[in-house]
Amino acid sequence: MNPEDVSWAALARRVADPFCDAFFRVVEDLYVGPEEGMTPAQWEAERVPLPAPELPCRIPGWVASADLAGREEALAAHAERLVRLARAHGRLAALVGPFPYFAVRPKILDAGGNGGGVIASWPWSDGIPEAVAALDALACAAEASPGAVVLDDQEQGWALRMVAGPGTVLLVEWDAEGPPPAGSAWCLDALTLAAQAAAARNRLRAVRARLVRLTGRDFWS
Repeated sequence: MNPEDVSWAALARRVADPFCDAFFRVVEDLYVGPEEGMTPAQWEAERVPLPAPELPCRIPGWVASADLAGREEALAAHAERLVRLARAHGRLAALVGPFPYFAVRPKILDAGGNGGGVIASWPWSDGIPEAVAALDALACAAEASPGAVVLDDQEQGWALRMVAGPGTVLLVEWDAEGPPPAGSAWCLDALTLAAQAAAARNRLRAVRARLVRLTGRDFWS
């Protein structure tokens, strides 16, 4: 293990029940204020509400692919309502790319609680190709030798680093200001993480295909 990883990895807290999946953004409103030069107050206030789909969200505003599989019709209908709302307000241009309304991000949760919540959130990831690439890397986590880098990603002021331990994966996500904070590191079972990531990757591809068939468009890639 690199010397720069030792300090944060040594204090990594064990996550007994991790949950790794790809999460789809479920928005509650559409921004209709100025497209340039908006104030923070305008960004918060000038929004038109959008009815929420009947989907469980383990994180506010995000539905896991595990909870979406078999219920894609609900998200497809939500996407169509969003398109109609954007068209009515002259905001179709905002829906050209996945961010922000159709973002898909890998996330790792501490499903068992213990005050962990979201332990890796990939705030810079936008669409399905990025999510698949991350899940591909995590699916190989159990094959990495202790000390090897599983994932090292930094973008838009955020960073996520994962290194292999003996049968584990040690991870830390931070705002990239300075070195990784030791108090924010986590330790996960490598076999569990790899199996969940591989299942999530395969499920994500199936969910995407179903959504594209239902909507006739790929909003999420």
